[in-house]
Amino acid sequence: MSQQVLSVPSEDSPLQGILLLVTGIAVFSVQDVIIRSLSGGYPVHEIVFVRCLVGLLPLLVFIRLDGGWRAMRIRRPVLVVLRGVAGFTSYTAYYMAIASLPLAKVVTLNYTSPLFVTALSVPILGEVVGARRWAAVLAGFLGVVVIMRPDAEEIDPAVLLALLSALSYALMVLITRIVGRSNSGSGLSVYSMIVFIALSGVIGLVIGDGRYDSESHASAQFLLRAWVVPGARDFALMVVCGVIAGIGFFCLTQAYRVAPPSAIAPFEYSALPWAVLWGYLFWAELPSGATWAGLALIVASGLYIVHREAVRGRRTVSSRPLRPRI
Repeated sequence: MSQQVLSVPSEDSPLQGILLLVTGIAVFSVQDVIIRSLSGGYPVHEIVFVRCLVGLLPLLVFIRLDGGWRAMRIRRPVLVVLRGVAGFTSYTAYYMAIASLPLAKVVTLNYTSPLFVTALSVPILGEVVGARRWAAVLAGFLGVVVIMRPDAEEIDPAVLLALLSALSYALMVLITRIVGRSNSGSGLSVYSMIVFIALSGVIGLVIGDGRYDSESHASAQFLLRAWVVPGARDFALMVVCGVIAGIGFFCLTQAYRVAPPSAIAPFEYSALPWAVLWGYLFWAELPSGATWAGLALIVASGLYIVHREAVRGRRTVSSRPLRPRI
């Protein structure tokens, strides 16, 4: 594979970008299934630790293709580390949420990240958000309220984890916008992966003996369960997650390099039918009426924000994947 593989193309290729993006989304949907299947026997930080150790290898290959070790030069290191912490929080909260909630519901709630990006771009980046985009943000969060069903007797705490994942990812996107001009994309991904490995390892050392585990909520158990030596099958599945991370990273990175972001960003929502399909096939889950209604509001508002970003020539939302990924 030559150095030119990851170079910026001279002409846009929307169809190629769409195919790469849809492929990356499909690959990542398989990872969700694997991690949820492992959530009953291992702690989330152990899975993240193994996944990231394996996923670091293909990223180092991409570094070689993206200009060599010069791509690893780091500028504004504090923000780069904070970006990794935000990404780790987003991933961990997302995985904890899918241990308890239907996949489609978690994916839907996670797509509120463009709404958080738009809202937070005002205090963090000093951007001006017009009335129409504010209306779209409010409509999207109305969708969240519909999904949460505040009239119900009890709101599952995992819903808040899914929203925390979206919020953390939005912070990662905004930090990326600040540091992205002075650091390479592949370099930022490698440093984030290193932060993931460090944080999951430290958490394992602190609570990995299971001393805080109890018969509580499934998401809490997924966090507090003791580390165990995985069997051959489960270890192979964790390794597969790492390989998926590498393949998915390549597909998404290439997609946004070869095609205009505004042309392909809406195809991020192709994760939703995958989530519905896997949820039904593996766990006999079907979204409730409230989830479908909230999904319609969130997706419509997200697509409108992407449209407005394209019209205004902005890149805050449409140039980044809508869902948290390394």
